[in-house]
Amino acid sequence: MKKFLLFTLLISSIFYYNLSAVSVSLGFLGQFGMSGAIADSASKLPSSFRDFDMGYSFLVGMRNDITHNTGISILLDIGYYHDSYALKYDINGNRATENYQFDSFMIGGVFKFHFFFMSLSGGGGVKIPIGGTYRLEDSSLEYAHNRRYYLDRGDISDIFENALIPYVKFSLDFHILNYLLIGVYVNYDFALNFNNNGYLSDIRIANKSISSLDLGLQFGYFFNVLGNR
Repeated sequence: MKKFLLFTLLISSIFYYNLSAVSVSLGFLGQFGMSGAIADSASKLPSSFRDFDMGYSFLVGMRNDITHNTGISILLDIGYYHDSYALKYDINGNRATENYQFDSFMIGGVFKFHFFFMSLSGGGGVKIPIGGTYRLEDSSLEYAHNRRYYLDRGDISDIFENALIPYVKFSLDFHILNYLLIGVYVNYDFALNFNNNGYLSDIRIANKSISSLDLGLQFGYFFNVLGNR
């Protein structure tokens, strides 16, 4: 906590010291990446990337130019995200797969450090699933099971103990003509813990939690207003 307060004080001091260089920063960001799911916290990293994630968000905040070639931004990040959790199992020599898909409202914060034509970003927040699907293909049963279930917010809240997805994200971005952006990112979704007395508890294979690690590309457009440039 002490380190966090010192960091916050440092950032606030930089903004206060150089108020004439502060601008309102507005942006739009689209993301597309590969998703690797982890079931029941079996490991820290996924064994493979079997599905895709995508999303878009609007960002608004403040940018402060420290020097001609460096600056920092603090941004609010609001948008939509589609998460996929594709899991594969070998049950007594038979193949089984299950797949969770969530459509979520996303809200978080981003801190960016700008240097020359690049920027490093770190941030996090929470995704709130509002709908989705669950699909199970299990040939290990006496009769092959292949079903798809459509989920609303109530179903998701019944399946998981806390139907929220906290996340952290880091990216390296390259800025073109000061406005366009292309970059790479890594995103980690913290575990969703199952409610084992809830909906689908007698069907699904994973019974403790699911989490994921995503790697991908992002594209965006940013501009700054009200600044003294």
